[in-house]
Amino acid sequence: MGTDKLKVVWICHFSNEKVRNVLPLVKKAEKISDFAPWVTNLIQEFKKFKEVELHVISPHVGLKRFSCSFDIEGIHYHFFKADIPFLNRYWPRIFRLDAWTGFVWNRFLVRCFLDNIQPDIVNLLGAENPHYSATVLGIRHIPVLISIQGIYSNEERFKVEKRDVVRYKVERKVHSENRYYGISAPFMSKLVRRDVTDPVLFWNRFPLKAMKFKNIKHIGKKYDFVFFSRMTPLKGTEDALEALALVKRYKPDVTLRMMGYSDERYRAELREKARKLGIESNVAISGGFAFHEDLLSEAAKATNYLLPTKLDTIPGTIFEAICLGLPVVSYRTGDIPLLNKGDVRVLLCDRDDIASLADNMIRLLEEPALGSELSQKAKDFVEKWFDNRMLSLNFVNQYNAVLAHFHHNESVPDNLLYENYFQALN
Repeated sequence: MGTDKLKVVWICHFSNEKVRNVLPLVKKAEKISDFAPWVTNLIQEFKKFKEVELHVISPHVGLKRFSCSFDIEGIHYHFFKADIPFLNRYWPRIFRLDAWTGFVWNRFLVRCFLDNIQPDIVNLLGAENPHYSATVLGIRHIPVLISIQGIYSNEERFKVEKRDVVRYKVERKVHSENRYYGISAPFMSKLVRRDVTDPVLFWNRFPLKAMKFKNIKHIGKKYDFVFFSRMTPLKGTEDALEALALVKRYKPDVTLRMMGYSDERYRAELREKARKLGIESNVAISGGFAFHEDLLSEAAKATNYLLPTKLDTIPGTIFEAICLGLPVVSYRTGDIPLLNKGDVRVLLCDRDDIASLADNMIRLLEEPALGSELSQKAKDFVEKWFDNRMLSLNFVNQYNAVLAHFHHNESVPDNLLYENYFQALN
């Protein structure tokens, strides 16, 4: 470890306006939208840690050069080109030269960054996307902590979508080569242990920009419910529409706003489903927003949040909805029930129970006082247990614990481990 500062490298994938203003991008890439806002939020918190020297390594589409580095407000950024040269677009599924070569070019560029930085620890933020997660393969002399965003190689996923063999194999290989993980749901422990004999499992969450709400525009309420998330069957998009159709029998003019990343083909399928269910006039469906703050401003026009996610942790959008003051209706999935530890704060039902989902939506429509009570209790709970500074400091504590364990075989503090983190809630 360095004598002055803890030198940390994140390997991740994100984009925001601040870095795009500095990046040498081809013209058509200048309109790329923000994504992975949790990375941006974590960066904002890490600016406050003067004892940490942070280097962020990320691919970015549309770069004019193969790599570039620069500093912004004390954070060191290193970007590499992971898309098709000259065409400046991601590799298509039918011609995945990057995957066929084992992402050797990406791994070479990242290894050059690492050789130059000489970090104390590498933190991979998400192992499910091979174009950057594969870059940690073969790292032996530096401890690697994998902060899991989600686990792609979950067999439950392939009940509703086709398996991507490359993503599946690379993720499991990354898991098999490493020992330190940050997880946020009990099923993650089981999936990691498929490939790792004796993993060290930390509790992990990412901070949220919406915690403070200083810039979120609270305009008049326009929708009864809002669904904002990546729109896929796993997030329960079809279930949301079917539940809305049931609620319409009770309240014919009920409204739902659905928005989030998806392709136009899938959005057209959702609109067609809404038409068949007779709710096309009750639901407005669109893609995401260029800026995350604009999405939250649109979400704030709703009275309640609906997310019948089928395979998840506690989605960041649920935290954002709570911080926006929206009562939450969801499924009893992953660690979402943790929000009701000791008291009811969000309305939950079993996965795929669409009738109960609709009943919970109707409860909020019938009892606005209940919604206000739930949203306040949920906000108080989140502010106590998911404070941004506490979540971010937890990363630093994990880094120090990993380094002590990796180099000196010191025991990891019990309070950092996933199974012990919320003991105080019992």
